[in-house]
Amino acid sequence: MNRFFFGIFLVFFITACSGGYGNKLEGKNLNIYFVDREDEVLAQRLGKFWEKNNLVGQSEQNIRIVNRKGIYDVQLISADQGEGKDMQFIEMKLLIQLRQQLDTTVFKDEKGCRIVVCDGSFKPKYVIYD
Repeated sequence: MNRFFFGIFLVFFITACSGGYGNKLEGKNLNIYFVDREDEVLAQRLGKFWEKNNLVGQSEQNIRIVNRKGIYDVQLISADQGEGKDMQFIEMKLLIQLRQQLDTTVFKDEKGCRIVVCDGSFKPKYVIYD
């Protein structure tokens, strides 16, 4: 009986440590979270896109994809966690270009995606549309 409770505790502990961000694919300096199990293929494609386009940096990056009625939010954690810092025009332009590339490669069979710049706990700060 104690093993049963230990097993339940262990499952809860592992789930709690994941931060509630969903399922996770891990790579070198890149973690991709996805909520729905059926989105694992998209998460894998996103990881390959990130590597192919040399977007994996020297420090750990966390990305989460969330299906919002067929349109995916690609949630990126901002490197600049300072309050009151506005996004520069050039950064917004680059993120729009990234979104367009993701639409035509990773999310080509879906309704598309939005780039959502988030804080360290995936709380949205900016949403990038066209």
